[in-house]
Amino acid sequence: MPDPQATAGILSLATYIPHTYHDADYIAAHSETPAHIIRTKLGWYQKNVPGPGDHTVAMGLKAARKALYYSGLTPSDIDLVIWSGEEIKEYRNWPVGPKIQKELGLKNAWSFDIQQRCGTTLVALKLARDMIRADEAINHVLIASGYRNSDLIDYSNPRVRWMYYLAAGGVACLVQRDCPKNQILEGHFMSDGSYAGDVYVPAGGSAQPMTLEALQQHWQYLDVFDPEGMKERLEQNSLSNWLLCIDKALEKSGYSRKDVDYLATLLIKRSAHDHLMGQLGLEPHQTRYFEEFGHHGQNDQILSVELAIEEGRIKDGDLILMISAGIGYAWDALVVCWGPKSNEKER
Repeated sequence: MPDPQATAGILSLATYIPHTYHDADYIAAHSETPAHIIRTKLGWYQKNVPGPGDHTVAMGLKAARKALYYSGLTPSDIDLVIWSGEEIKEYRNWPVGPKIQKELGLKNAWSFDIQQRCGTTLVALKLARDMIRADEAINHVLIASGYRNSDLIDYSNPRVRWMYYLAAGGVACLVQRDCPKNQILEGHFMSDGSYAGDVYVPAGGSAQPMTLEALQQHWQYLDVFDPEGMKERLEQNSLSNWLLCIDKALEKSGYSRKDVDYLATLLIKRSAHDHLMGQLGLEPHQTRYFEEFGHHGQNDQILSVELAIEEGRIKDGDLILMISAGIGYAWDALVVCWGPKSNEKER
């Protein structure tokens, strides 16, 4: 029977980060953007890129193995697998959930794959909690993601300069029914279809199959078809949409901006990041800027939390605000109360 009052929390989490990287000097040498612009205006100085064997699903699996180990669960405990990784993976039209089940020996689980670009893992966390509430047979959900959209960036194309930071890595987490810690509270999600045609890979689909001409034209890479128009429209409503999601998620959870202790955000250019932090009234130590990692897509929030725990930025009882935004265009916010339930911040 459904239990709409059931709670769910993050039992464990893990990341996998490749050791190889492109730095600002390398990217500048392959683009029209000087290294000092990458470091200052864009705000980061290097990003992870895949090394040998660092394929999308392979990286997600490495993180999933660690998350399962850290959880103390056995493979037979897992009821559901949600793959929240990217479409650019080892093979096209390849369902990944069953691969995760096979490699980890999750014989009692079922699985599916979802996609919302850079917001997918936040959607997966909400979905895991909601499915636990809707189905009493689901007690443990494994969420796994791999990302290597760095493959889709052509440094010689100035229209995608704002995406030069796309990186590579894997993350995973275990969501547990009635978890005694790290409660997933409420979220708010929105999308705007007016951006649906702004950013995509032109060739390789049914509308434009991959051909020799397409490869010669570099149509196998991401492109932005109206960069000035997209920038103008985003400047008009992106921040307001994000803040709407943030305020709604906090309100649903019984909190407000003043209660936020840590912001787990995706990487955006430094000026926009600082402005957002100001809007939320947060100090630099209350987030983690990925200047040495780049943008790991939907993996950023889990990476942020793991780094913050290691660096002492998060403590028991802290209210974590996870936010994402992605092409399409979507804006997401999800609230998590970190630590044991007994330390939950008063509402």
